[in-house]
Amino acid sequence: MLNSARNQALLAAIAAAMFFANLGGAHLWDVDEAIFSQAAKEMLVRGDYVVPYFNGEVFPDKPALMYWFMIGAYKVFGPTEFAARFWSAVFGIGSVLLTYRLGRLMFSPAAGIWSGLILASCVSFNIIARAATPDSFLVFFSTLAMLLFVSGTAKARALSGEPNERNAPWVGQTRFEPSWLSYALIYAAMGCGVLTKGPIGVVLPTAVIGLFLLMVRAEPVELVVGAGWRGALRNTFRYLTQIVSPLHFLRTVWSMRPLTAIAAVLAVAGPWYALVGFETEGQWLVGFFGVHNFGRFLNAMENHRGPIVYYVGAIAVGFFPWSVLSIPCFMHIKNQVAERHPWRPGYLLIASWLAVWIGFFSLAGTKLPSYVVPAYPALALACGCFVENWLRNPLLVSRVWTRLVWGTVALAGVGLAVALPIVAHVFLNGDWPLGAVGLIPLVAAAVGWQLSDQRRVQGAMVTLAVLGVTLAISLFGIGAAYVDRYQDSPALAAHIVERKVPGQEPSIASFRYFRPSFVFYANQPVAKLESPAAVQSFFADDPNAYLLTTEAQFETLRGELPADVTVVESRRRFLRSGKIVLLGRATAAAATAAKPADDKNSAPR
Repeated sequence: MLNSARNQALLAAIAAAMFFANLGGAHLWDVDEAIFSQAAKEMLVRGDYVVPYFNGEVFPDKPALMYWFMIGAYKVFGPTEFAARFWSAVFGIGSVLLTYRLGRLMFSPAAGIWSGLILASCVSFNIIARAATPDSFLVFFSTLAMLLFVSGTAKARALSGEPNERNAPWVGQTRFEPSWLSYALIYAAMGCGVLTKGPIGVVLPTAVIGLFLLMVRAEPVELVVGAGWRGALRNTFRYLTQIVSPLHFLRTVWSMRPLTAIAAVLAVAGPWYALVGFETEGQWLVGFFGVHNFGRFLNAMENHRGPIVYYVGAIAVGFFPWSVLSIPCFMHIKNQVAERHPWRPGYLLIASWLAVWIGFFSLAGTKLPSYVVPAYPALALACGCFVENWLRNPLLVSRVWTRLVWGTVALAGVGLAVALPIVAHVFLNGDWPLGAVGLIPLVAAAVGWQLSDQRRVQGAMVTLAVLGVTLAISLFGIGAAYVDRYQDSPALAAHIVERKVPGQEPSIASFRYFRPSFVFYANQPVAKLESPAAVQSFFADDPNAYLLTTEAQFETLRGELPADVTVVESRRRFLRSGKIVLLGRATAAAATAAKPADDKNSAPR
């Protein structure tokens, strides 16, 4: 047990260093971070912990669990960026430790260590662990459900002490029958997922376990030596026929205790859904289930669309640097499954996990890279097993493959070194030093190439891990704060605060341009205006009014505004062409110019 505690402490320390590094150093990013953080702040201000609001309106986008955690952090740290992101980082560390435990139970302690490290150091997982969004919460509860299933079916004899290096509880196991209590805990964890992101919190994890049980409970089909591809195809067809057999399907579903599932999920998530439905007269439920669940699956919302192979590219980037091992990794696992290796049950669970999450969202109309991050622990487990086997057999991967691996890393470095200065030149006033980030993969590629050629596999894999850690901290701990200087909403909101007349709250609106972060930093609702007539009325009703719009839209308002309304501040649009302008009374602008410079220290962060 001492080794296990030491390994978990090491992984937690590495993950914490990555996820908490300068966590509050950048302002909230539009759109998701800002809108969720503001919704939690409005719940806190209203003292209503049931109905989520954003910008003064009912907000049926996500359930309440994430907001409750954010509110707790706001009470401790204040409504800051660090507080909004705090629990995402904590749950990210938790998911790393859960992945480690899964690797220990399903494969070996070494595989567990590598799996946890791999998850912690890939790009997309670092993004969600540092973002004020529900994704880190969902990954944690989905992975927790998988761990409860595995531990609930693991051999009792191996749970009483330290599993042997190559004799983890699941190794060679053939029966997978969790007790009623185990299933109740599994579904309770899924219920927390339902409180985090809705039905997918229970539907997809249940489908993963169900697909796994369908496969392992089907009668194995022995391969006939010399049967050729026709024989292999015939055997595969027989196996698939057994899996989808109606009787086999129904028996498997019933063995998963569906009544327990309904009871556990309702016990955890049901009370809040009932309350929010009652208090909004069904408005929140209609918006959430109708628009943000079924609507997102059936149609591409907010222009987030892509081909059915969208997630192949998303994972190649998001699972970097470990995605460079994908081909040799899955070739090796395929061979071990075909040979009925003792690790086969674990591989089948990984396959089920990936098939369900990636398959489901590949069919969905709305596509975002973060949607499949709950499958990343499965990717990390697959890669961790491969690395552990490679360390035991340095000849497992040919030099051709290792050179392709490190060549890909080098290409990624060249891409970063070229692309980042171009983006900086176009959108960030020419901050070309950002391209220096590309040197990190280039150096790692040179070191890893040499170590792999010398068959020093451990050194090569440590190099890949160091690359992941260093790249993540450079991009998200340092680079994000560097780029954050160009965000427009915080600076424009600060300008309004500087001009504020004591005792008078200004009216704020936007015209055909809206950013949730502006609501957060202005610390008050922002009306959305769509016509020049509405803008005229807005300024006529309040002499202390401000309007946010784009430079292009401002041109459509010329001649429609009161004579004393002018541009009081403008900023280059963040990562877009053009400018954002803030309109207000010219007299207020003169008063601001007369203020002492020290007064500007009151601007919000």
